[in-house]
Amino acid sequence: MKTFLIIFFLSLYASISIAQNKYAIIIGINEYYEKPGVKSAKYSLKGCVNDAVSMKSLLVNRFEFPEENIKTLINAEATKKTFTEAMEDVLNKTKAGDVVVFYFCGHGVYTINPENEEDAVKKGYNQAICMSDLYSPNYECLVKDNMLKKMFNLFVGKSVTLTSIFDCCYSSNLSMTQEAITFHNNYQKVNIESNKIAPKEVIDLRAFKLNETLKISDKSIVSRPSETPNSKFANLAACSWQEKAVEVWDESGRSHGAFTKTLIDIFEKSKTDLPLKEIISRINNDIDIVQGLQQSPGFRYDTLSRSNLNLIGLPLQKIIPKLQSKVINNQNGLITLDKGTNDEIMVGNIFSSADKKTRFSIFKVYPDSAIGKVAPTNQIKKNDLFIISDRYRVSSPIIKIHIPASSLSSAEYMEMFNKQILPLTKSKTYNDYFNFSYNENAPTFLFTNQKNSGQEISKIANNREFYVLMAIPTDISSSIKAMLQKEQSIQLVSSPSQANFVLYLNYAVVSEDNKSPRFVFSFREPLPNDIKTTKTSKVIFWESNADISTLVLSRPGLTTLNKRIRQIAYNAIRSTGTRWINTYPRR
Repeated sequence: MKTFLIIFFLSLYASISIAQNKYAIIIGINEYYEKPGVKSAKYSLKGCVNDAVSMKSLLVNRFEFPEENIKTLINAEATKKTFTEAMEDVLNKTKAGDVVVFYFCGHGVYTINPENEEDAVKKGYNQAICMSDLYSPNYECLVKDNMLKKMFNLFVGKSVTLTSIFDCCYSSNLSMTQEAITFHNNYQKVNIESNKIAPKEVIDLRAFKLNETLKISDKSIVSRPSETPNSKFANLAACSWQEKAVEVWDESGRSHGAFTKTLIDIFEKSKTDLPLKEIISRINNDIDIVQGLQQSPGFRYDTLSRSNLNLIGLPLQKIIPKLQSKVINNQNGLITLDKGTNDEIMVGNIFSSADKKTRFSIFKVYPDSAIGKVAPTNQIKKNDLFIISDRYRVSSPIIKIHIPASSLSSAEYMEMFNKQILPLTKSKTYNDYFNFSYNENAPTFLFTNQKNSGQEISKIANNREFYVLMAIPTDISSSIKAMLQKEQSIQLVSSPSQANFVLYLNYAVVSEDNKSPRFVFSFREPLPNDIKTTKTSKVIFWESNADISTLVLSRPGLTTLNKRIRQIAYNAIRSTGTRWINTYPRR
């Protein structure tokens, strides 16, 4: 009898799990309106609709949301009224155990609130998301944080698992309204004025700039959904409360929010489901370290109940659905599929038949279709299904790099360096990476392995301040080139005149900012194409560098150097703008 009851309750639990419903409200606003039907050229954005479409595709194809359960509000469709109606509609449909995702991509704003200056989180500010109808009276286009929290708490109160995602400016505290004073048992009053941080300026931003910062008094105290015990609530935000959110251009040239692009990219590269804590770790790493973008994502969630659940708050899936696409045309081996950029299909993606006997890569993509090529004799028919088997994508280089190489090995180079260059570094007028002046008339010398170079440099410098940049020993330069050759976002070129950046070597002596002598690798603009020892060139040392104590390296030492060179090469890419760095190795 006991065994029967156990089996019965397990079956009942399984049936409840299967019956679980998934809903989503997705908002993406590129087009903001000064008047009904009149778009605002000043405040409209570029990539928010792309982000909304990509997020819907992720929920449908990866997390198996029924399309009929996803409410999408795009551009003029997105007003405070339609937003409220959509949220209330989903709230009325849901029951305990259901899953809801709320996603917003558009303008985020902050307002000054004198009523919460002593709140440790809000610090005298409130945040809001901005709907498309800028013309609404009394700033009714704004959905303020306290309204969001009240709505979120209604879902939490029904034991619905809610995940909110904001790709907009000033977004990390959107789920954190003013805290009730009873929560401040250990609260230490801070100097509010000194803790106000002005929003930072970065490039390609989603900033809704009002003529003046709004001052709206609000005494509302709303409990924070993430702090409700066992709420299973999670909020993912693009940036901190004081930052603007960056827009990027992806590998195909489409505009996206950096945060959404990162989130989509993580799931494309993962063959397994991921717990929320791992998703957060990867987002932080990819935005900060890999892509080098100027924003700090924020995460507020019920750490006890959500950390080990997946993005939408469910147990990790053992089997990950793979995106399927149907053949809509076969013309002499040119296969047209019914999926395109709307589902993040990229040039280079590989599709396979279910039996894995037929594979082809995509060479052309449209919003709702993509084209690949197979042998004309291949009997592929309309409506045949293909599965994406490899998310590899092809993209054009973003920057051109030149690596000046010496013909000497590291050991030979060190011998020449010790004779020709090291004595020069003893001079009081020698400038290096850590110890230099801003004298634009100081000559810069390029050392490869010329005989008597030291004597020539000393003679021409003639007691003036000077710099020495060096070519790189052949074994090290060959290893660096082999590594960078795999980077699709980088094109190696054979001369400085073709390059955006050149990787130079510099020797840094002991100084106030450098406690031990070292060789420093850093990128900079090329020296003049016809550089000779008689030429001068302003040296600009970048903060990003890689350094080693000796040029004679072990294999592990060379591997470590290569990783650091790759990172500073990525930093060089980021200095040119916000194009997404393609991390798929060139094939």
